[in-house]
Amino acid sequence: MAVANITNAALVTPSGFRLSAMISREINLLLTDTFNLRNSEYITYAGSVNGIGSNVISVRSYGLGGRDLFNDAANEDDDKSGTFADVEVEVSNITVARKYLIRKISDMASMVGFGDRDLDPFVLAADMANSYEAKFADMTADAASSFTSFKGNSSDEMSVDVFFNGIFGLEQADSFYGADPSYAAVLHPKALTELQDSLRNETSNAVSMMQATEDMLQAKGKGFVGRLFGVDLYRSKYVNESAGAYESFMMAKGALGYADGIPMSLPNAVDFIQEGKVLVEMERTGMSALTNVIGHCYLGIAIIRDSKGLLLKSTT
Repeated sequence: MAVANITNAALVTPSGFRLSAMISREINLLLTDTFNLRNSEYITYAGSVNGIGSNVISVRSYGLGGRDLFNDAANEDDDKSGTFADVEVEVSNITVARKYLIRKISDMASMVGFGDRDLDPFVLAADMANSYEAKFADMTADAASSFTSFKGNSSDEMSVDVFFNGIFGLEQADSFYGADPSYAAVLHPKALTELQDSLRNETSNAVSMMQATEDMLQAKGKGFVGRLFGVDLYRSKYVNESAGAYESFMMAKGALGYADGIPMSLPNAVDFIQEGKVLVEMERTGMSALTNVIGHCYLGIAIIRDSKGLLLKSTT
């Protein structure tokens, strides 16, 4: 009598004696992009709305520091009491508003997980801080899209010429007063690769012979990718798209500002955790055996000085 071969396939199906697949104990993350300018010199912290009586912070700018010139008197004894110079002032408002992220996880989903690195309410709570950083980057790009000046257009790729025009635009800003360096540029990933390709095609000139050009042609990751022509260069997927153009941007210090707030007391809250600027509550839905992980943050980002920033447009 012939005996059936014991094969792995036979043990998997139909008997179910073995699994068709076994998952790894190591949890790998999908790709993310949490880089932002929050802790850089290029974006101004205007303060917290906690205890100030409003969710709006006004940032004031004065035309001092030598913006107005002395006038010439035709005669040394001319009476100029009726002629005086007003101090130029600008006010920009930053409105802080609530942002939230809610996740729900069942008891069973937590129970059968593989240890500390698997999904459970506390892992989900800790990850809220990463989502905050990504939201900050997204809101920074949204604010920058309101810069009124721009270089490039929706029909051309990002290039060395567009990048230089951005530098020149900041150097000539505000009727040639010029924005003080340092400068930073935040490029969409596609725009960055186009700039690299444009650099690669520069030949027999100062650009092609620069060490910064060689460094920029190397493979780039996320966030800060190097310094080019005196500009700190960053990569971000959150750069906006509008009318067929990516709205990468270049700016000087003080072009953008942000304000925030953190709840200091939560009446009747049973369990909550502060993850950086995020407050996370654990809310129980016992009838469904669910734990609700609720994250709140309060944030606003706005243009403080429009002349200190501009868009670098390139085709999508």
